[in-house]
Amino acid sequence: MSSAVLTPPHIDLALFHRMLDTDDDIPLVELVDRAGHISRGLRFLVMTVLQRDGIVGTGSADELRRLAERTTFYRKIADACGALGARPVKGPALADWYPDDLPRPMNDLDLAVPDEATLWRVVGAIVEGHRPTTMDVTVFGGRPRHFFVSLAWPGADPLLDRDLRIEISTCALLGDNAAVPFRAELPADPVAAALLGVAEERFQRPLNAKDAVDAIMVLTPGHTPDLPLLVRESARLRLAPELLELLDLTRSATDLLDHLPREFRTGLEAAATHEQERRDEWHRHNSPVPAGPERDFDGEWIRMALEAPRSTVYGMQLTSLNEGVRANRDPRRAVVHDFGAGFLLLTPAADFLLVPGGKVGQDLYDGAMTALTALG
Repeated sequence: MSSAVLTPPHIDLALFHRMLDTDDDIPLVELVDRAGHISRGLRFLVMTVLQRDGIVGTGSADELRRLAERTTFYRKIADACGALGARPVKGPALADWYPDDLPRPMNDLDLAVPDEATLWRVVGAIVEGHRPTTMDVTVFGGRPRHFFVSLAWPGADPLLDRDLRIEISTCALLGDNAAVPFRAELPADPVAAALLGVAEERFQRPLNAKDAVDAIMVLTPGHTPDLPLLVRESARLRLAPELLELLDLTRSATDLLDHLPREFRTGLEAAATHEQERRDEWHRHNSPVPAGPERDFDGEWIRMALEAPRSTVYGMQLTSLNEGVRANRDPRRAVVHDFGAGFLLLTPAADFLLVPGGKVGQDLYDGAMTALTALG
C-alpha cells in the first residue's frame, strides 16, 4: 500500500450498485456492461474490485493483466518525464492514493509541462525511447500560445484494447472555451491538484462513480488535507462548482466523506456560488469562440486563429515519427511556416499541416508536401 494512504476505505460493489442505480442481484456481467456504457475507466474499476474479491474469469483476468501492463508503462513514462519537468494530471497522482489491492485503472496518461521548451524535451524523450506510432498536435492561439501533443501506440489486443496514449500540454487545465479560461499550472498542494484535476473533467463529460472513488481515496481519513487551501484553490482555478458537484455525487452514494467538517462544505458552497455568478455575468457579455470551418480549408482563418485567444488549430501529420528527433531542429520549439496556400508546423519530432478540422483537399496536401520538401 502507498505510504500516502494511511487508512484506505473499503470500496465494495454496493457503492457501484447505488451509483449505477442497479439492483444488488443483477448479474455481474450486466453490472460490468452498465459501467462500460458510462466509461471504460469505470468498467475497469468495477472489474478490479471484482478481481480483488476473487471473482474473475480467464478472459477478464487477461484483460486486467493487459491493463496492469499499460499502467506500469504509464508509470515508467511519468517517472522519467518527471525528471524532465513534467507533472502528471490525474493518473499516477491519483493512483498514489489507492491501496495495493485496488490499483487505479489508467486508460491514458496526462502530463502538464511549464513551457514549450519542456514540452518538446518531454516529447523528444518519449519519441526516442519508446517510438510511438502516431502524434497529434493541437495549437491554442493567443499569447502565450499553448500546445497539446498526443502520442499513441496500438493496444496489445487490437479487438479489445484502445491505443496507449500519452498527452502532454503546456496548459494543465483547459477550461470550457468560454467563461472558464486556460489555467496553465496545477496547485502545488497534491490534494488540491488531484481533486481539481478530476473536477476539471466535468467540462468534458458527466462525473461518474470512478470520479467518486477518486474523491474518496484522496480525502480518506488518516491524513489531514488542508481543506481551507482546497477551497481557495478551487476558487482561484474557477473549479468550485465542479468540485462541489463531485463531492455531492460521492455523498449521494456513500458515507465515506462524512468525516469532512461542515465548515469545509460551507466555504466550498460560497465559492461555487460566487464562481457561478461570475460565469453567468461572462455569458451575458460574451460568446464562446466560434468553431473553424468544418469541411473546407480556410488559410486566413488559420492565420487569425493562431493569434486569437481561445482559438483552436489542429495538426495533420505529414511526416513519420520513425526518424526520431530531427537533428537539424531546435529541440526547444516548434516553428510555424507560411507556404502561401497554408501553414506548416515544424516540430522537433514531426511535421504537420495546420488545419481548422474537417477534410483536407488533395491539392492542399500536395502543396504542403511540396513546401516541406523545399524546406529540406
